[in-house]
Amino acid sequence: MHTGARKRFGPLLFEGSKRMLGFGAWGIGGSGWGAPSDEAERLGAIALARERGVVWFDTAPTYGDGASERLLGRALGPHRDTVRIATKVGPRDDPRHSLDQSLERIGTDYVDLVQLHEIAEGWESRLETLHQLQHEGKASAIGVCNASHLELTRALTLAPITTYQGPYNLFDRDAEERLLPLCRERGLAFLAYRPLAAGLLSGGFTDPPQFPNGDHRARLYWFRGAEFERRREAIRNLSELARSAGISLPALALRWLLSRSGVTIVLAGARSAAHVADNLRALDAPLDEPTGNEIETAVEAVFRLPAATTAAAREAQGWGPRERFIVERLDGRTTPESIAAAWTDRGEQPMVAAQVKVFADQLRERGLA
Repeated sequence: MHTGARKRFGPLLFEGSKRMLGFGAWGIGGSGWGAPSDEAERLGAIALARERGVVWFDTAPTYGDGASERLLGRALGPHRDTVRIATKVGPRDDPRHSLDQSLERIGTDYVDLVQLHEIAEGWESRLETLHQLQHEGKASAIGVCNASHLELTRALTLAPITTYQGPYNLFDRDAEERLLPLCRERGLAFLAYRPLAAGLLSGGFTDPPQFPNGDHRARLYWFRGAEFERRREAIRNLSELARSAGISLPALALRWLLSRSGVTIVLAGARSAAHVADNLRALDAPLDEPTGNEIETAVEAVFRLPAATTAAAREAQGWGPRERFIVERLDGRTTPESIAAAWTDRGEQPMVAAQVKVFADQLRERGLA
């Protein structure tokens, strides 16, 4: 075992289990993240993570069209009894066929967790099939990803859900409104993905980037426009805090996330051993309260929504119900996350904070906020 390894080979996922840093394996699939790094380098990232005590590895068939699962299988196969592997089933895939293909690529006869990747039409029957596959021994546990709190509540009536996986980081906090409280209440493990905002919290983007074709980040709204400017301003202040703490900005962001109530596993991606080593620095010490308070101040200062003008209120009478709902709550104090959660509570098409912020920016541009 590597010197300095963290010996955390505990149970799969039990209520109250210690929070841990996991390995998010999308990037090692070699696609969706710009030019792929050398395969040996990606294998080295997996190997170092395991040697340093990371036990949770999260993948999916869509990560590099199966390449991520194959690489994990090659790197972790000889150590299968000391690691936990989670994969997913697509929202429109046949669950049995999908999982069988994943098991073949990974080179194992079971996964520790199989998750429904997205919510789409017919998702309830797919979830029930996953439960059957669990009965057959092909998965130790079942989870759901990217669902609203209402959908997750419904899922809990259909199958013995153990985990929920959703996006969560310093900037993207929808989960705090409904999903994290629900997971705490129902004893579900919360797996946080995109903990570094798809690399933005690396601190390396001083200007809006131009991503190559095929890079999924080109579709993310926070890499351009007003949202990029807000996040860049926050990153300047957060970078100073990281320097004061003697760690990198990514390590600080991961340390913050590991401190959040209800978070069980933080899925940090890495495509090189250097990335793994830096991520693990988040575990060197807990987040102290003064630094935590300074982080909150730095983030809150740039994400405050504007107040809608009286002209916006008048115009909104002729707009759709979602737009009217947002305008009615733009008072300069209410957060985008709470507005989105309140709309989702209605049981209609879910809303996320990003939609609120984009709409508020459009109102600003028109002089209506």
